[in-house]
Amino acid sequence: MLNYYGTVIRPPSEADSLILQVTLGCSDNSCIFCPAYKDKKFKIKNIREIEKDIATAAAYYPETRRVFLADGDALIIAQKDLLTICDRIIAAFPLVSRISMYASAKAVELKTVAELKQLQSKKMSLVYIGFETGDEDVYKFTQKYGSVQKNIESVLKLKQAGIKSNVTVILGLGGEKFSLKHAENTAAVLNRARPEQIAALTLMIVKNTPLYEIWRLKQFHMPDEFAILKELKTLLENMLDFKCLFFSNHASNYVPVSARFPKDRQKVINILDKIITQSDKRLLRNENLRNL
Repeated sequence: MLNYYGTVIRPPSEADSLILQVTLGCSDNSCIFCPAYKDKKFKIKNIREIEKDIATAAAYYPETRRVFLADGDALIIAQKDLLTICDRIIAAFPLVSRISMYASAKAVELKTVAELKQLQSKKMSLVYIGFETGDEDVYKFTQKYGSVQKNIESVLKLKQAGIKSNVTVILGLGGEKFSLKHAENTAAVLNRARPEQIAALTLMIVKNTPLYEIWRLKQFHMPDEFAILKELKTLLENMLDFKCLFFSNHASNYVPVSARFPKDRQKVINILDKIITQSDKRLLRNENLRNL
């Protein structure tokens, strides 16, 4: 079968996609909250090995329609090799309609609009980018590469090339101290970038991460369940009426949401308001069922 190395992570919406590992790990991997890819050093896989995996997958799954390129930052691959990978996928899977991947702001920054348009012409139509927050103070705290402004520019650049963006934001990342500020400023950033898809996750503090040590020393205080829902409600209340798909259906979330905005926005706000008012934990996803 395919050669997968270490933990392979995919977005929830790629559950039915063929997962093709083209890089190992993440090109940044400095975020203090993230436990992913700590078991491997970033590396771009050899093009021959990738081609072999494509051929193997084609023998087992010839009717594949969607392919997700793992691990954490496939867009960082040199343009020539990335075009070759897309060409091999298109040749191996005649029905393929979408190639998607995670990407860092750095990777988007390194590609020209013309290069991104080349990739778009090769079925690369969706890129997942982690905004995490729209608050400058919280962003600096995460130690993630780039800045809030660079993230906005990444999505706008992808739009120029005709590539859709799925932007991730993380509820709770500002802790109790910056909870509502984090929500309000994240909404402001989303209003400027206007990605086609938005996914809200809830922060989970995991052992063997720098954030875990900060939390253990009581220098970071996680908002409780209903404060997290207030963050989500505040985020939605401050979003403008632009079209997008909005998800908070990741396993980390207390209340799953899958909605089309702006049509469903007020309905979701009303549901959250009702749950917050009742403050009944039985209305939330069981803590034992929450995971990354």
